[in-house]
Amino acid sequence: MDMRNIARFTYENSTFQGWRLSLRRRGYQFTAYFADAEYGGEEPARQAALAARERLFAELAAHPDDPKGVLKSFQAK
Repeated sequence: MDMRNIARFTYENSTFQGWRLSLRRRGYQFTAYFADAEYGGEEPARQAALAARERLFAELAAHPDDPKGVLKSFQAK
């Protein structure tokens, strides 16, 4: 499975467990977290992160000259 831009985050000293989606385009950074507790477990959270990444890639492909606008619109969601 293609997991580029997605990493598993588990911390011993924190209650957060989940996935992080992170990517950079033309100097603009986007990061989103998908907590296991919010999505009902590790696998549903991973699936949510993958789906968000695919939506983000599609928007970036549709608007290649405006990565800042695309990434900002996803930050607001």
